[in-house]
Amino acid sequence: MTGSLTPWTLALLSFCVLADIGRELNFKAASLRADRADYLASLLTRPALWMGLLLWAVEVVAWLLVLERAPLAIAFPVMALTYAGTPLAAGLVLRETLTRGQKAGAALVALGVLVVSLSELKVQAP
Repeated sequence: MTGSLTPWTLALLSFCVLADIGRELNFKAASLRADRADYLASLLTRPALWMGLLLWAVEVVAWLLVLERAPLAIAFPVMALTYAGTPLAAGLVLRETLTRGQKAGAALVALGVLVVSLSELKVQAP
């Protein structure tokens, strides 16, 4: 295995990051809408919970395909983009308030991903 990714593997990896962010947004939305009196039963009736679980299941398959094709030393740091993307998406989609420090932290995480993994990345033609 080389230190490069095909466009297909890069697309799968991007999907994994976006699916991870989407899963967390769905879980948060389901938990916010669940009835506190009967939390678990109410949570199980929330479509957002099931969408989050579906995203998780599909992401697992995509992640296994990524691991088959890409070095873990590249793929895993790229997944850290979820630590930057999830709070930013929560601010945009769920209208959560983010401090300047949180925004700066998300930017630093994204920059760290670039430094750690993408500097070694060479995308191959299909």
